[in-house]
Amino acid sequence: MRKPLFLAGLIMFVSQALSAQDEGTIVKRERIERDKGIYLLLGPSFTLGKNIGDYSVGFNLEAGFTKRVNRIFSVGPSLSFVQFDYDPTVTEAGNKNTFIGGPFTDNTGTYYEGLYIDFTGGDISLTSLAVNLKLNAVPIKDNTKFSFYVFAKPFVAYSSRSEVKGKASYLVNYDDIENSDDWIIYDEFDWTAGNTYVKNTYNIDVSQDMKEESKVTGGIYIGPGIELFPTRKFSAFIQVALGYTFPITYVSTEYYNKEGSKNNLQTMITSGDIEKYPMLKKGFPSIGVQFGASYNF
Repeated sequence: MRKPLFLAGLIMFVSQALSAQDEGTIVKRERIERDKGIYLLLGPSFTLGKNIGDYSVGFNLEAGFTKRVNRIFSVGPSLSFVQFDYDPTVTEAGNKNTFIGGPFTDNTGTYYEGLYIDFTGGDISLTSLAVNLKLNAVPIKDNTKFSFYVFAKPFVAYSSRSEVKGKASYLVNYDDIENSDDWIIYDEFDWTAGNTYVKNTYNIDVSQDMKEESKVTGGIYIGPGIELFPTRKFSAFIQVALGYTFPITYVSTEYYNKEGSKNNLQTMITSGDIEKYPMLKKGFPSIGVQFGASYNF
């Protein structure tokens, strides 16, 4: 009997304490003059983490609507677009598209084999529809000059990636592997999804994942931000969006240059990784810096 009475008393005490808070009184007695806003954001985007693709700095663009539920919490829909282009200079750094095997011997002598692949395509775009949940660190007022906030944006996205194509060169070297002049091109062929020549000649099934991919996926953006003059007719803000997109397929040559097997052609072949190269299916984290303005009414 004592426990139910104690719990009832505790609930009544908490209820009284919450109703006595200044924010509760403000929300009831006074509303913000401009509690709706239409905003536009844009800025650069970067892949985030290890082995997250061979991509240059991308860009992001977002438009949305917000409604202030009270002086702390805002909510509304948004539509965003993010683009990342494949960057061959990222692949070439560390020679992640070059593999060497050997030494081997034949009637001529000792030699090494090499495989070099030059890639194109693989550009990624994400068009997302999100719910923007925004929480101010301190309750805002009609005369607030700046406001710190955090946000979360769960989203549904349409992901698109262009087809990845490669031009492969099979080389042989009977002399110095460090000397590019000693490498002789033995064969050249297309490194494309399901290429029958590669299968018939080298018994390698080039990954079908290199084909163009379009799919519906999802994820979330979270991060902090600062807004200037949040209750005026026009406001400006800057925020950092940490994003995670559920698994998509993208170019990641770094993934195949693992410790102990870096640039080793024999290891790539025996492990079967050569048939997947250079594609990776995994979650896609990114970070975007966004600058924006809002029209409030």
